[in-house]
Amino acid sequence: MRYLLISISYKNTDIVVRERLAFDVSRQQKILNALKETRAIDEAAMLVTCNRVELVMSAYDLHGALAEALDALNRESGVDRVELEGRAHSYEDEGAARHLFSVASGLESVVVGEAQIAGQFKEAFKFALENGFAGKRLRALLDNAIRCAAAVRSGTEVGKNPVSVSSAAVTQARVLLGGNLENITAIVVGSGEMSRLAALHLIGDRANVIVVGRDLEKTQNFVAEELGGNAHAESFAKLPQLINQHPLIFSATGAPHTIITAEMVEKRGFQRYWFDIAVPRDIGEIEDDKISIFAVDDLQEIVRTNMNLREEEASKAYRIVGEFVENFFGFLASQGAEPVIKRLRKRAEDAADAEIARAIKKGFIPAEHAENARLLVHNAFKKFLHQPTAALRGAMEKQNGAELLESVKTIFDLENVS
Repeated sequence: MRYLLISISYKNTDIVVRERLAFDVSRQQKILNALKETRAIDEAAMLVTCNRVELVMSAYDLHGALAEALDALNRESGVDRVELEGRAHSYEDEGAARHLFSVASGLESVVVGEAQIAGQFKEAFKFALENGFAGKRLRALLDNAIRCAAAVRSGTEVGKNPVSVSSAAVTQARVLLGGNLENITAIVVGSGEMSRLAALHLIGDRANVIVVGRDLEKTQNFVAEELGGNAHAESFAKLPQLINQHPLIFSATGAPHTIITAEMVEKRGFQRYWFDIAVPRDIGEIEDDKISIFAVDDLQEIVRTNMNLREEEASKAYRIVGEFVENFFGFLASQGAEPVIKRLRKRAEDAADAEIARAIKKGFIPAEHAENARLLVHNAFKKFLHQPTAALRGAMEKQNGAELLESVKTIFDLENVS
C-alpha cells in the first residue's frame, strides 16, 4: 500500500480555476465516493479551502490512483483533464507526508504560519474518517500531521503574530487610505472565519464596521459577542445601498456565485476599495474608475513580505516536519517487520514441537515430560531470536531496512509474509 497526494493550490493555479474547484461538502462526498469505488484506491480524504485542494489517498496502484483522482476532479469541476494534470502537483509516500505535514503546519499557506488552516485540516479529515472514506492507513498519517503541526506551533515562532489573508487585506486598505482607518466605515460581508478576522483587524484600526449577513440574528450575535461598540449588523437586503455609501468592502461569504454585481453599483465621486477574499469570488466584473477591486491573488506582495520576515522560523519548522516524516516512516517500516518476525518465531516453535514429538515417539523423552521439554526448547529459541529480531526492527528505520527484510524472508523461506 502506498500514499499518494494531489495538490492544487494558489502556487500552481489561478483564482479562476480555483473557483471551479471550490467544492462544497456534498460535491466532496461525491468525489470521495467515486474514489473509494475504484480498484486502485483503498482510502481517501480531501481538504478544500479558498486557496487549495489537497486530495490524499492510500493506494494499491499509484498510476491508476492518480488517473482516477484527476478524472474525478474533472467530472465534478468541469476543468479540462489535461489542464488539471498540467497544474496539479503529485507526491508519493515520504513526499506526500512531507507536503501534508507542511500544509497542516501552515507552512504552505498563502500567509506562512496562519492558524486557520489547522482547524480546516482537522474538520476535513474528521469528515473523511467519520464517513468511512478514510481508515487505518490515513488515520495514522493524519494523526501524525496534527502532532507535527502542534510541534511546529510550540517549537517555533512561525505563527507568532500571524498574518492572515484578511489582515493582509486590511493592511492594504490602510496603505491606500493614507495609513489610518480611524473613523472610516467599512462593510464586512459574511460572518465566517475570514469575515470575522477582517472585522477584528478593522476594529483594531478603530474603523467603524458594518457586518452584513443573510441571517440577521446570527450576525447581530456575532457583532455583540466578538466586535463590540464600533460595529453593528445589517440585513443582506441593505447590501445594495451600503456598497454605494462607504469606501471599504471586505467580502468573504461561502456563496457559490457573485453577490455584488455591476447592476448594484451607482456612480459616486469618492474612491472605493473592495476586497474580495472569497473563493469563488463574491464580487462580479465591475467597470468603474472609482472602484478598485482586490482578490485573494492580488495580496501576494504582502504575503511575500510576511514570508521573508519568517524565513528563519520557517526553516526551523521545516526541520521539524522532516523529523516527523522520518519518524513516521520509520514506524511504518518497523510495523512491516512484525509479520515476518512473528512468522519466523512460529517457524521455530513448529520445528521444536515436531522434534519433541519425534523424541517422545522414539522414547528419548518420557511423555510426562513433554510440556517441560517444550518450554525449555521454546525459551531457548526465544533467547536465540531476541537479538536478531531486535536488530531487524532497528534496521527497518534505516535506508537499507526494506532490502534486509526481503533478505530475511528469502533466507527463512517466508516469501508469502506481507
